[in-house]
Amino acid sequence: MSDRVDFARLSTSWLHWAPLTGLTNARVPDQHPDDEIRFTSDDYAVHVRRNEDWWVLDTIDDRGQLQTDTAKFTTYPLLERYLIWQWASAARNVLRLPIIGPELYELGHNPDVQFLPIKEGIYQLRAPGGARY
Repeated sequence: MSDRVDFARLSTSWLHWAPLTGLTNARVPDQHPDDEIRFTSDDYAVHVRRNEDWWVLDTIDDRGQLQTDTAKFTTYPLLERYLIWQWASAARNVLRLPIIGPELYELGHNPDVQFLPIKEGIYQLRAPGGARY
């Protein structure tokens, strides 16, 4: 395990994007020891935690149903980019702004990144030098 992570940027992003998506009472109620934090609202919540070598997301939907291990990342910066992209994309949809995804999709995959199937619908991404995403 490495040094503690600074969740300030991710916390600020949650507090910015969550209300734009229509989520009510967005807050960052607690940060726990051992690199855990929760992002909550009355309608949805995300729990970020480190599990051995992985950064893991758990979510709670608007019906209160917990989904564990929703996504796993090898580095915190990847997790941070993913969550900010998800939150910003949801807000863009609610605000009826143009979707960015199709333009990026048209660019295709980075040819230097390998997509290794783990099981149906789940892939491990590897970059040159063996880095996992």
